[in-house]
Amino acid sequence: MQKQRIVEVEHAEDQIIAFPAPRARPQLRLASADDVSVVGPARRLQNDLARAFAADAGWSVKRTVIVGCVFHGVVLASLALAASNLVPHIAR
Repeated sequence: MQKQRIVEVEHAEDQIIAFPAPRARPQLRLASADDVSVVGPARRLQNDLARAFAADAGWSVKRTVIVGCVFHGVVLASLALAASNLVPHIAR
C-alpha cells in the first residue's frame, strides 16, 4: 500500500496533488438547562443499587438513622466494656 502511494506521488510530479479539506471543528458552547446529562454505566449501576437497597426495599431516612444509632451504640458499649476491664490493669 505504501509503495503504491510512493509510485503515485512520483508519477504525479507534474500534477497538483489536492489534499482533502480539513474537517470543520465543532463549536464550543456553554451547557444550558436544555442539555441532557450523560450518565455513564458506573453511575447507572450506582443509582440502580441505591434504588434496590433503599427505596424499593422500603428503607426510609428514619429507619436508616435508627439502624446507624443502634450500630454506633453497640460499638461504643463494647469499647466501654473493654475500657472498664482495662482500668484495673492500669491501676496496679
